[in-house]
Amino acid sequence: MKRIAAILILIAAPLCAQLPQAISLYEQERYEEAKKILAPMRDDPDALFLLGKIALQQDDDENAVSFLEKAAKLRPANADIHSWLALADRSVMLRSSFLKQPSIARKMRAELERAIEIDPNHYDARIALIDYFIFAPAIAGGSEKNALAQAAEVKRRDRFAGHRAYARLYIRQKKLDLARKEYVDAVREEPSSAQARVALGAFYAMNEKNFAPAFTELDAALKLDPAYMPAWFRLGQAAAVSGTNLPRGEDALKKYLAYRPKDNEPGRVSAWYYLGSIYEKQGRKAEARTAYANVLSINPRWKEAREAANRVK
Repeated sequence: MKRIAAILILIAAPLCAQLPQAISLYEQERYEEAKKILAPMRDDPDALFLLGKIALQQDDDENAVSFLEKAAKLRPANADIHSWLALADRSVMLRSSFLKQPSIARKMRAELERAIEIDPNHYDARIALIDYFIFAPAIAGGSEKNALAQAAEVKRRDRFAGHRAYARLYIRQKKLDLARKEYVDAVREEPSSAQARVALGAFYAMNEKNFAPAFTELDAALKLDPAYMPAWFRLGQAAAVSGTNLPRGEDALKKYLAYRPKDNEPGRVSAWYYLGSIYEKQGRKAEARTAYANVLSINPRWKEAREAANRVK
């Protein structure tokens, strides 16, 4: 038995040694290359977690759930795995029949609550739970009171995260005045925070289509901290959505594309999409085709990107 165990260890060792390479490829959104490396490691929780995240980023919801469920069984005390599994469950639920949705929703909620039980400061899981309480019917546990309680708990633990949580709740309720106030208050409390100003600028641009103050806040964020990369992404996004400041938006997105985003930051695939939109608005069809092709090489199932690629053929 000892000899067999030693042989298994020798076989597994080279595979485990390739995990950092797969992680690096994942961070670069070179998903197909990462998947080839990870394919033989189906019993490794880290590999399964990475495969699950890749599947979810590529809108392959069923495989995402399968990989992440296996990862959760092998590493049950990992809050991030449970949180990502909840996101995968949510994607499956949104594509499922009305009859199947309640059971999937309950599973999603259980995964989020497990993530918070493991890590009470897992704000992404708490904010996802706010979404659940707002959208779920009362029979499935939907409750404005519970959503407000989650937002209050986040704010008790972290003031800026709390503003973000309350704003998310109000946006879901279509109470944009209250959501705006949360972000304005966050900037007033921390005027030197690039993160707070980017959050306010993104709200102006994406929720209110109020682009003048959006660019003002994003410019202020970049003056405070030019190294805060989400500010560059949001600047490019605002340019693409508004159809204004297109040269600045192009430069901003190219700068962001040279960066490796963290999991809680916008992906490079989105930067390629908005860069393609800028090129399309400028009539630069060949460059737009290349940008949209880059999007589809990362996520072949992105419907809007495929439609955009067809427009610039």
